[in-house]
Amino acid sequence: MSELRRARRPVDLLPLPSHVFQILLSLLGRERHGYALLKDIERRTAGETTLGTSTLYAALKRMLAQGVIVEVGAPADADSEDSRRRYYRATAFGRKVAEAEALRVRRLSEMIAGVPQLATATPRRRGGR
Repeated sequence: MSELRRARRPVDLLPLPSHVFQILLSLLGRERHGYALLKDIERRTAGETTLGTSTLYAALKRMLAQGVIVEVGAPADADSEDSRRRYYRATAFGRKVAEAEALRVRRLSEMIAGVPQLATATPRRRGGR
């Protein structure tokens, strides 16, 4: 299971699976617990990305092993005293991985914009609209 080994450089983890990038984006600004991650991703993507709990927790386990995120104590402004909740935040390495993935996606977007047949393509929303 080499994917669980800690990477030495951010680019070693690229390209990130979409759901892993979404989790990382949610953790860049603040600590969050699992349910808050699910809701933040759903909100930010306007429902385009919804993760199941098994997908989320498998990804969190891999991300912890890779050193991209760490488990932290509940923040002072936590809305619950539930001791079962585990909170996560991005590490400095995780921020570098997110930056490297954002650059990769940005470059890909620029390449797509340069293809006349795809330049006018617009994303479809769920529900066929």
